[in-house]
Parts: sequence; C-alpha cells; structure tokens
Amino acid sequence: MQPAIVFRAAASRGYAVATWVVAAAVLAAFAANGGAAEVLRYGALPLLLAVLGWAGFWRPVVRVERDGVQVVNVISTTWLPWAAITGARTRWGLELTTHGRPVSAWALPARSALSRWTTGRRESPVPPPLRTVEVDVPGGSDPLVAARVIEEHLRPGSARPEKRLEIVPAGLLLATAGLALVSLLL
Repeated sequence: MQPAIVFRAAASRGYAVATWVVAAAVLAAFAANGGAAEVLRYGALPLLLAVLGWAGFWRPVVRVERDGVQVVNVISTTWLPWAAITGARTRWGLELTTHGRPVSAWALPARSALSRWTTGRRESPVPPPLRTVEVDVPGGSDPLVAARVIEEHLRPGSARPEKRLEIVPAGLLLATAGLALVSLLL
C-alpha cells in the first residue's frame, strides 16, 4: 500500500472497543454463572458481538491514495482509480459516484445534527496535499472534507471500480452468527 490520507468515523474505534468490553464482560458473566459449560453453550453470542465490533467499527476506512481511493466496508473492499470516480456526494454519508453504480463508504456516515451544530463553528481540518504524503496521515471524520479532497483529484477517464468480497470478515461474521444461532436453538 502506498501512503494515504485516511478517513474514518471519529467514534468508530471507540465503539469497537466498547463492543469488545461488553463481549468480554458477558463472557466473564457466563463463566462466573455457569462455568465452562455455560461458556461453551452461549459463548458464541459475545463472540458474535466482538466480531461485529471489529467488522462494523474497527475495519471500515476510506484511504485516499495517489492512484485512487480505497473504500473498505464491512465485508467488501472497493478500489476506485481516479478515472473511475465522477464525483462525490455526502447527503447520507460519503458516496462516490462512478460510471456505473455509486460506492458508499460505511466509514464516513453523515454527521448528526449535534455534530453539525458543534463542529459548524470550527474550521474544517485541512489534510496535507496528497502529492506530499509520505506516510498514512489522518484526514478526519467529516465526509465533506473527504469529498472535497477526492473532488480535487478527479481525472476524467473511463476506468471501472474493482470491488471484492473480503473472505475473512464475511467468513467470521457468517461463522459466528451460525454458532450463535445454533447455541440459541439447542
């Protein structure tokens, strides 16, 4: 991977850690209440919560690189070369428009009314120019800033986005959801 300006929701890492703490507390409660038998019987539920925290809050990110934009969502990753992007919208969060279908970024949801009110009085962060980035630098959590940076670098062309399903998060989510379902049905 090349150096990038990295955008992600401000509280996402905190939410991920919170889900892990809750999952650990539930697992500890199972162990204290019923011992190993209860952990084996119901341990898939906090495990599912922990995997959801990782896939839904820790993993998603938008990386603006010199050659394009990488959008990492919950179970997929989309690479958009600059020539594939025709614009950016931010009504419900960051959405990149392409020649085909739009690509939404789970990592940058729309700001809440409270967030707009409290940060509306402050100046938006100004990420460094992309051409000068030597390492990953934080770009912030505002989808408007990300859209502005992306629109500054648009290049006309007809390239296509490359979307791929990520096996690890999809497999972990499917496996833990299956285990949790089985534990509830038994």
